[in-house]
Amino acid sequence: MNAPLDLKLDKADFDRWLLKQDRKYEWKEGRVVQMTNVTRAHARIVMNIALALDARLDRTQWCVVTSDFGVEDTGTFVRFPDLLVEPEDAGAMDVRRSPSPVLIFEVLSPSSVDTDMIEKPVEYGTIPSLEAYVVVSQDMALCWVWERKGETAAFPEKPLRIEGRDYAIALKARGIALPLSEIYRNIPTVDD
Repeated sequence: MNAPLDLKLDKADFDRWLLKQDRKYEWKEGRVVQMTNVTRAHARIVMNIALALDARLDRTQWCVVTSDFGVEDTGTFVRFPDLLVEPEDAGAMDVRRSPSPVLIFEVLSPSSVDTDMIEKPVEYGTIPSLEAYVVVSQDMALCWVWERKGETAAFPEKPLRIEGRDYAIALKARGIALPLSEIYRNIPTVDD
């Protein structure tokens, strides 16, 4: 569950506080939000996406990073997506956030639907380097893709919906496609 705490901190204080925590938290406009524990399906889907991306991207240029690594804007949010892709030379190894993610993936949990589908597309759309934001269902072979439009460089208001294990997510800027059959490998879904 994404649960706001009765804790308000500025971003610098949040960073210091976060170092002492055992659980996952995000920061939104001065408010600390506790993140959910995930299911086995959620964890496996994240791993399947990471493996599929790793097989398609040049590892000398791109790095696939999972959930404990963050993204932020200049002052309204700090998020820890389930998975992101950033340039291999994005920065020092001791930093906690990516300054230049190109792809972000979130796997839906029942408690994160509004955050992942409504808040995060707007927030992530403010990250200049981000080419695509993908939300993945853990119950059905179903994904939603917000990909920047070339001529305007804007995220679409509504995502492209991709449904069924026979389809793939085409990430045009990276020149790759991720088959849903790989994302959902060994994951039973209600549409099977």
